[in-house]
Amino acid sequence: MSKDNQRISAALVGTWRLQSFTGTDESGETIAVMGAGATGFICYSDDGWVSVQIACANRPRYDIPDTAGGSDEQTLAAARGTFAYAGRFVTDEDAGIVYHELEFSLIPNWIGSRQKRYVEFRDAGTLVLTADPVRIGADGKRRRTELVWVR
Repeated sequence: MSKDNQRISAALVGTWRLQSFTGTDESGETIAVMGAGATGFICYSDDGWVSVQIACANRPRYDIPDTAGGSDEQTLAAARGTFAYAGRFVTDEDAGIVYHELEFSLIPNWIGSRQKRYVEFRDAGTLVLTADPVRIGADGKRRRTELVWVR
């Protein structure tokens, strides 16, 4: 790892709590991608691993509090209301980018992918990760996503 990569990596290391997850389409309309009140964490380790978990607020509870205790509808709602992945991360200091190289993902198609995120530190306690436009949201519009994380 180069000295430049170590600077972004060092600033990323730790656990961050989700403050907001928005997507903005080409017309400038912004939505809360996982609804108001979504919660989550992103954790960067000093040995190069990243883990992300995000959940919609107020997901329906299972009838029986067990991994297999939900009805088909509850299980589907739980999966659709959750976003999670993990893998290695590498940084490009000059470009202000972190790449998440996924080894695990709730979305099976993302396993083995490299997710590019633009990094901005608004202050010592606020991390903003943005991505190039993707189809996201119930209407399938292409949106540039922005996730704001705080310590």
